[in-house]
Amino acid sequence: MGETRKLAGRYRLLNPLGASVRLAFDESEHRDVAVRELRVPIELRDVALDEARRAAELRHPFAVRVLDVVVEDRMPWLIMEFVSGASLEQTVRSRRTLPVAQAARVGVCVLSALTAAHAAGIVHGRVDPGKVLLTPTGRAVLTGFGFPSLSMLPSADVWSLAATLHFAIEGRPPGQVAAEGPDPLRSLVRAMLHPAGPPHTEVVRETLERLAVDRPLDVVLEASGPLPAAHVAMIGLAVIDRLRAGGAFHGGVHPGNIMIDPAGGARLLPLLGAGTLPAYTAPEGAQTLAADLWSLGATLFAAVEGAPPAPGASLTRAGPLAPVLFRLLSGNPSERPTLDELRREFGSMAHND
Repeated sequence: MGETRKLAGRYRLLNPLGASVRLAFDESEHRDVAVRELRVPIELRDVALDEARRAAELRHPFAVRVLDVVVEDRMPWLIMEFVSGASLEQTVRSRRTLPVAQAARVGVCVLSALTAAHAAGIVHGRVDPGKVLLTPTGRAVLTGFGFPSLSMLPSADVWSLAATLHFAIEGRPPGQVAAEGPDPLRSLVRAMLHPAGPPHTEVVRETLERLAVDRPLDVVLEASGPLPAAHVAMIGLAVIDRLRAGGAFHGGVHPGNIMIDPAGGARLLPLLGAGTLPAYTAPEGAQTLAADLWSLGATLFAAVEGAPPAPGASLTRAGPLAPVLFRLLSGNPSERPTLDELRREFGSMAHND
């Protein structure tokens, strides 16, 4: 038998692709496929078959399809789409950890596949770096659907995705202590791993999508230096619109939490970390909108001057922004401008570029 064995009279087994997975040739459709025997206890076989057949109905661009489920010698086999690519685990172990933007793109793909699966009542149950395939075209696809999920909840998949992203950027599982760091991706991973449960899926999705294509303001400043006053005013407009929409204390207004897109637009991310960085924390230490506005003033000061405010620091590049920044950075919260006042003043400056 060996190399000449066929399953269901059509899937000719070829060489191994990894642990318990083999390449096969589908003689009916004339295509390569991957096959895997579902080795489960006899008492779980019917449950495994039911879950595998349900997974075969899942169609998503970032999920490796289960094409067929066959039973051979009373043992179930999964026939899966063959995808060319290296696993995330192989890539990190043989090369290096992934840059933040690439890791975030992996997260976008995998979360999209999991969200579709959960909507169909399917829990993956085995998400890990070995089951995320990185294709030559830049996609990340999740394999491993069709195995018994052992009654796991969807939240288990989200936790496992966080652990997988942790491995992608740190080269190790999270263990007892997740990686420290104020950057948005590490903050997101820590929030997803928290025992209290992950943030809402939409918050996770939005953050990953932003990180996949945008850069934090602190990274932009480090790479390019201070920004023109008109651009800084546009950033201020975007942040106050987000604060207005939130309607409550944000607590995380600082350059590492503001994403700049390729066109220069800005967006304040939801708070996922420990809070505002010390250099951007209002002197009164209160959890109020006025404190957020002080943090905004310190952030815009850094954007236009190249460093956060410090005692005796002067505004040499701010131009028309200077009076607004002085009011935002007032030690008296009641002297700081309102959102409406800021919108008018920033709007006027942003359009005088």
